[in-house]
Amino acid sequence: MRTSSYLLKLVILTLIVGTFPVLTLGWYSYHYSSQSVLKQLEEGNSQVLRQSQLRVEQTLKMIDYSTSQVLSLPVVIRSFPMRLGLGDTETIREIYNVLGSIQTFELGIKDVYLFSMEKDWLISNSGLDEYSPPGLKDKIREYADMPQGSRWVSGNAAKLQGAEGVVELQHSVMSLKKWPINSAHPRGMICVVLSPQQLKQLIDSDPRTGEMFIVDEDNRIIAHSDDAKLGLDVSGAPYMQTMREHHSDIGVLNAKEAGEDLSVSYRKSAYNGWTYVSIVPTSAITEQVRSIAWTSILVSVIVLIATVLAALIGSRRMYSPVRRIYHALLDDKGSVQKKDEFKAITERIQSLIQDQSQLQFELKGQQKQLVELLVRKLMLGEAKAREISESLLYYGYDYTRGWAVMRVLLFQIDGLEGERFTEKDRDLLLFAIGNIVSELAPDEHRLPAVIMQESVVVLIGTNSQSEEVFKDAVFEMATEMQQAIKRYLQLPTSIGISRSFEDWSEASRGYAEGENALKYRARLGEEAILFIEDVQPDKGKEILYPKELGEELLQAIKSLEQERASQALSVLMEALSRQDYDHNDYQMALVRLLTDLLRLLQDSGISLHGLELGESSLFEELLTLHTSREIAAWFEGKIVQPGIRLLEERRETQFRTISQEVKRLIEDAFDTDLTLEKIGSRLNYHPQYISRVFRQETGINFAEYLAQYRLEIAKRWLRETALTITEIAEKLKYNNPANFIRYFRKMEGITPGQYREQNREI
Repeated sequence: MRTSSYLLKLVILTLIVGTFPVLTLGWYSYHYSSQSVLKQLEEGNSQVLRQSQLRVEQTLKMIDYSTSQVLSLPVVIRSFPMRLGLGDTETIREIYNVLGSIQTFELGIKDVYLFSMEKDWLISNSGLDEYSPPGLKDKIREYADMPQGSRWVSGNAAKLQGAEGVVELQHSVMSLKKWPINSAHPRGMICVVLSPQQLKQLIDSDPRTGEMFIVDEDNRIIAHSDDAKLGLDVSGAPYMQTMREHHSDIGVLNAKEAGEDLSVSYRKSAYNGWTYVSIVPTSAITEQVRSIAWTSILVSVIVLIATVLAALIGSRRMYSPVRRIYHALLDDKGSVQKKDEFKAITERIQSLIQDQSQLQFELKGQQKQLVELLVRKLMLGEAKAREISESLLYYGYDYTRGWAVMRVLLFQIDGLEGERFTEKDRDLLLFAIGNIVSELAPDEHRLPAVIMQESVVVLIGTNSQSEEVFKDAVFEMATEMQQAIKRYLQLPTSIGISRSFEDWSEASRGYAEGENALKYRARLGEEAILFIEDVQPDKGKEILYPKELGEELLQAIKSLEQERASQALSVLMEALSRQDYDHNDYQMALVRLLTDLLRLLQDSGISLHGLELGESSLFEELLTLHTSREIAAWFEGKIVQPGIRLLEERRETQFRTISQEVKRLIEDAFDTDLTLEKIGSRLNYHPQYISRVFRQETGINFAEYLAQYRLEIAKRWLRETALTITEIAEKLKYNNPANFIRYFRKMEGITPGQYREQNREI
């Protein structure tokens, strides 16, 4: 099999173009996604750390506020300069209750100590300690010289022995506040001990957020999810060293510990100097990034496979037109196929161009037919303006370049009457008209005349800029042509002339206007020269259809009066012709008349097949007629006269049918209260119509026929049955026997009893 070099090059190119963006996009999506995951994880970790800090500091500030409230109470202020003893039970109990009120479950306070430095007493949850042994008091007194009024510190790692016994401060957090708060020599202090479990609850201990803890100012852990790490000194940790190098209070940094990469988020508190730290191993991030990497690789492979398939299929489809052209040009006998398709196609096209030049030389003898074909395309709007100009110059009609305005003239035969010509001669006559037109019109002012449908069409042009001069010249030329046709062919013709136009693209519009102008012959008569701008009426004129004349025609047809119908049709056609409106409206009026006539026949039960329809419909036949004389003759011979004949036949058949049905109903129901109304409801006709039809068909009215039929039945019963006269009168629906006897005697000359006796004797 021959290998296509162009197809191979096309496949390689599409693979390169398609593969490079896929690989680039895959790498970029992996890199961007991994960085995005890392950034989102770090931002999420920072947000969790911030929320934990807010929760812890909110609790600490609430405790700080509560201690400030305690120190501002009168009982506390009043008690500091007092030396409390056993006699001050009421004051001690009141202070004890105040201290207990701030130890709520929500705050997580382990113990509260109120210390009077001036009188050296201490009140806690255990009561009053009025002695001054070393221990907790000394621990609190150490912070009397602190410059700030209050401070949060971590407890020591040992148990203190005080007057109250053992005080557990290991890993606890204490809030120390002086009174007065800004005094360099305070008279008293309050100490609140917060358990590490409370801080543990306030920081986020979700393992998914990594390891989170709080470091005090001495770099010792004071809150951690793992109690074993409380009090641990982390000042030597690499990440703490890196934090100290960063001067920012908030940040995210990367560190490495025990061979493991870490992502460390930290926040330094401006409230108490503590540092909130969150450590997440990058292995958790790496696992998500690895998942993204595998997903990116999988998607890239799938897209790459789809790209390869699309490249192969698309290349073959793109190559398909080239292959078809190649085979169409070169797959003939004796041709040698080459791998370079475009080179072979180029050589073949050059050969075809040479053949085309030779063919054009041979076709110069057919120039007239080609120009006529061009004129047909021009009239039908199938040729472009540039193509027309170039073709006319090529065919030798260079004088058309100087035409300023043009018009289209259409010649149509008004009618073929007499014995000289028939419809078979129409095409030959149109050819003869075309020759006459071509002879009389100057060559430099026309294109060749062509025959289109039933018209001879010629395009006339001039270099004159005056519209009036051009119109007068066209009218004189059309008059001369019309007279010549009448003189040589003895044919009546009409000429439709379009408006002036300047561009070749408007020729199709001119052809349509010429056709429209000729349609006004139905109103203006035969052998007319019709300029479309002169015959086309005002668009705003109201169109009036003569309804009364139409009704007169319909009534004449219903009455089966042929002479009256012919006269009504003539008057209606004359009224339509007198009105000055557009030919489309004129045709709509004719269609309306035809519709009314057909509806009349259909409503009378007459099938339209009885009108001797041709191959085309009645509406199509009507719209092909040109003159009012043809239209009136068509309505007369095609609709009116056949319709009257069919109505007459239908009426006779209908009368016989109705009379027969009435007689049958009388035979079936003579012994019932039979009336015309009941018969009308059975036959779906009006009773008066049944009465008129029955009398016209039988010569006798319904009541007389029913009475005579009952009389015949009565005579038969008198002869053949033993029914009494009263019984017979009742069966025949007489009001009483006397009426029956009276009618019988009137019709037969004898009574019913005498008739029975005479027929028995016989």
